[in-house]
Amino acid sequence: MLTRWNDLSLRLRLTLLYVGLLTILLVTFGAFLYFDSRNFMISTTAFRLQALAFNSMGHLVPGESLVPPPPRQIPDTRAPITATVEFSPPPFEIVARNLARDLTWQDYTTVILDQKGAIIADGREYSGQTILPALAPGLLARTWAGEMATSITTVAGQEMLVVLMPIHYPRRESPVVGVIQMTNPLDFVDQVLGRQRGLILFGVLVTLFIGTIVGLWLTQTALTPLRVMIAVCRRIAGGDLSQRVNLPQRRDETGQLASAFDEMVARLDDAFTTQRQFVADASHELRTPLTAISGSLEVLLLAPEGDPETTRRVLHGMRREVQRLTRLVADLLTLTRLDARRAPKMQMLDLAALTRDVVEGMRSLIKNRQVVVEAEGAVEGFGDADQLKQVFYNLLDNAIHSTDAETGTITVRVQGLDDAVRVAIADNGAGIPESARARVFERFYRVDKARTRAGGGSGLGLSIVRSIVEGHGGTIEPVESDLGRGTTIRFVLPRKRVETITPREA
Repeated sequence: MLTRWNDLSLRLRLTLLYVGLLTILLVTFGAFLYFDSRNFMISTTAFRLQALAFNSMGHLVPGESLVPPPPRQIPDTRAPITATVEFSPPPFEIVARNLARDLTWQDYTTVILDQKGAIIADGREYSGQTILPALAPGLLARTWAGEMATSITTVAGQEMLVVLMPIHYPRRESPVVGVIQMTNPLDFVDQVLGRQRGLILFGVLVTLFIGTIVGLWLTQTALTPLRVMIAVCRRIAGGDLSQRVNLPQRRDETGQLASAFDEMVARLDDAFTTQRQFVADASHELRTPLTAISGSLEVLLLAPEGDPETTRRVLHGMRREVQRLTRLVADLLTLTRLDARRAPKMQMLDLAALTRDVVEGMRSLIKNRQVVVEAEGAVEGFGDADQLKQVFYNLLDNAIHSTDAETGTITVRVQGLDDAVRVAIADNGAGIPESARARVFERFYRVDKARTRAGGGSGLGLSIVRSIVEGHGGTIEPVESDLGRGTTIRFVLPRKRVETITPREA
């Protein structure tokens, strides 16, 4: 059953759910309205009968009658005439007959019952209603105890309302001497309720019909963007990443989904383009040293035997190419690990001390260049020591290769801010052209390709720097450079720990 339900279209399922919920609400409201009206009409009828009975019983207690006093032996005409009150109620049988007659009309009948349920007075002769319903057990006993009672019973397929009221006679505080049973057929109530049932059923059917039409139209309108997205997804699956949903006119959830989808596809397109470019550049970079090594091997094979000078020179060249190839592979592996978003091993570090350690490890490359490390303020911050060493090594390596070995000057300034640490690496090298400053952090981009390859660079150093800094929650500021006067690269690292993207398992 669940499988069949899931096989239905989303439009049909939403419409069925909408119509089903609407049906439940309408039926519930209609049932409540019907039964509330029925209870109201029955209670109103019972109250009307009770009011009639109360009004008739109010005349049961006879009034006081004036009886002349017996004559005196010595009449005194000056004395006032007084009267004595005599109470002489009529027999209850007469009162009962009068009650039964007065409380009987064309649409209801009244009888007076004794304690055993026998009829004392019968008013059916004055009404067309001659059938008396059977009383529920205990109902007469409750009324004889002084309570009023009502019940609904069915006689010959017809519902009847029965009202029982005790009769106190001759006074209201007197004990109960009889019970009034008033019977009223509920024909009129049934007619009104039957008409109401018809109206409710008609209203439910019309509402469901209109609701179904409107529901289909609403789901059709709401799901149109999803069908567009399905078509776009299929074209994208075919390899066309230029496809977009483009629903700028909608700002609801569907429009937001379409916008997020377009953004995702745009990023995928950029990622695939970058990946293709990266693979092409990596292939080109790997092919160059391999071609050089292959050429060197051919030279060795063609060189005459016993020529140690040629052999030594070729082997040195091959060694340089292998070192370059090794560094390129190591940089590619580093970028792959950074792209995998592995969480860095964050700890509190003294960035100035870390910079000095890197400078000491690069003394063989620095040669006669002057390298100065300046610290200002609190320079401690959270970071991964190995990754940040890689950042300083790559930046210093670029600065070293861009400055003169004898007159080059490199300044590393570590400045503590309120909630961050800013690092600036400045040199007095050749500088970077303005057109290339915004691209120096791209992968395999070289300002001077000949010089960089001669120095063994892979073109990935600054890309690694950017990935590590951003992975630490930091930012890289725009590059400042003047041709012939040097370059300054600045980046900012947060002083407090920053949560990065959850790492994936290796």
